[in-house]
Amino acid sequence: MTSIARPAFLRGRGPAPAAAVVQPAAVGLPAPRERGRRQVVAVIMVVYLLAIFEGALRKYVAPQYSQYIYFIRDPVVVCAYLLATRHALWPRGERLFTIGVAMGGVGVLLVMVQTATGGTTDLRLLLGAYGWRSYFLYVPLAFLVAEQFTHEDLRRFARLTLILSIPMAVLAVAQFMSPLNAPINVGTAEEKELQFQGMNINGTRVRATGTFSSNAGLQQFIGTALAIAIAALLQPAKRRLAPLPVVLVAIAALLTSVAFSGSRGTVMLSGLLALVAVAIGVVGHGSMRAKALTIPLCVAGGAVLLAPMLFPDAIQAFIDRWNHASKFESANIEGGVWGRALMPLFDFVRLVGDVPIFGYGLGYGGNASILMRATIDGVVVGILAEVDFSRHMVDLGPLVGGAYILFRFAVTAWAGRQVLAATRHAGDPLPMMLFGYAGYTIVLGQIAGHGSINVYGWLFIGLSVAAARAALRQPKRVVLPASGAAPASSAPPPPGLRAPRPRAPRELVDGRRSC
Repeated sequence: MTSIARPAFLRGRGPAPAAAVVQPAAVGLPAPRERGRRQVVAVIMVVYLLAIFEGALRKYVAPQYSQYIYFIRDPVVVCAYLLATRHALWPRGERLFTIGVAMGGVGVLLVMVQTATGGTTDLRLLLGAYGWRSYFLYVPLAFLVAEQFTHEDLRRFARLTLILSIPMAVLAVAQFMSPLNAPINVGTAEEKELQFQGMNINGTRVRATGTFSSNAGLQQFIGTALAIAIAALLQPAKRRLAPLPVVLVAIAALLTSVAFSGSRGTVMLSGLLALVAVAIGVVGHGSMRAKALTIPLCVAGGAVLLAPMLFPDAIQAFIDRWNHASKFESANIEGGVWGRALMPLFDFVRLVGDVPIFGYGLGYGGNASILMRATIDGVVVGILAEVDFSRHMVDLGPLVGGAYILFRFAVTAWAGRQVLAATRHAGDPLPMMLFGYAGYTIVLGQIAGHGSINVYGWLFIGLSVAAARAALRQPKRVVLPASGAAPASSAPPPPGLRAPRPRAPRELVDGRRSC
């Protein structure tokens, strides 16, 4: 490995230069492990692309194999895990990672106990495997991404997302403008049972799904892409994730998708991200503070003013949808729409004393259980749980389910602490914007009940931590004192963020310039 020559003044052969110098990065992974790391990153990018286009494959390409394509990401995720194991790329000393893996083992034991007490049937085994996948398979992905994604990996990821948001908006508009039963909405299958009957807004307009099989998937894409776009808009020009024209076009496309989504959740998530951006102005520093306090509010205000003029049909359909849902929730849910939004936090309490100690069965609280009409004692168990924490009670029981709820909060706190430290000390808005989506999703999202939310939640909580660590890894210009004392950049990392793992400059690995 080529050594880095020391400057003459550090060898005692001359005075320290007056101009600032940039410190070289520390030598990190050897070449074989770096190649393995890049392979892992590439495989995870494939997982992300499959999360986006899986629905399109199921609806338009091979609807007859829809139920099998639903699991197309899983072997790719396992491949990433095997590569990480082969090249020793898993995090070391990360307690939550160890707990997450251990909980996967507990999940296997729980399936065995539930099978022994509830009887062995093909349905129970099938739902057990499906449930284990929903709860445990994607948890290690968060920690692997947090450990191995670099600033350059995040940049490529962000650019890909922003570019994809443009055709996604075109597709969303086309779906909204098309009849409910048009192939662009229900898919290309001729058989009724293989078609995707999406939810409609007001009986005549469909809730756009984009390339996904449901509008919930499109909501995850819009939320994450909008978080990336806002972060890019707030970043300094030299460190921007994508060129400014691409960012501006992407924001226009995403706001168009929001208008045509017909989804209250998408609108509320977009508003939450705008508030997170403003919060960056409170905890951040430097020029980013002024941008964060003004730009998001200007964009949001412009969208609110222009949307009724540009998309009157879409906005009217959304208003109809909001009013209809609000009437139902006001009559049936305490607190109305806000009670519905916060229901995932407390609804599970009603089930604690009613469900068996080990739950009804892993997978029995999910959507697959409802579709398959899985029953216990003549009751379709899936209808007992509308939100995730309640689903944990049905699937896992009070003990393991309660532990899983605490684990979700612990992962969110673990990521939030690092993101906050990076926002305060590094001045990069990306970690906080990604966490604005991921923290909400891990705490309140249907990660155990919906496939797209599952992969998006765990992937992006890992990306938020990776962005926090990468922000502090970026080289800073420092002036070396003549006495040879350590520069300011060698100080320990800020509280709440562990020291970034040193990474070799890429010119030391394969001859190409690093980021």
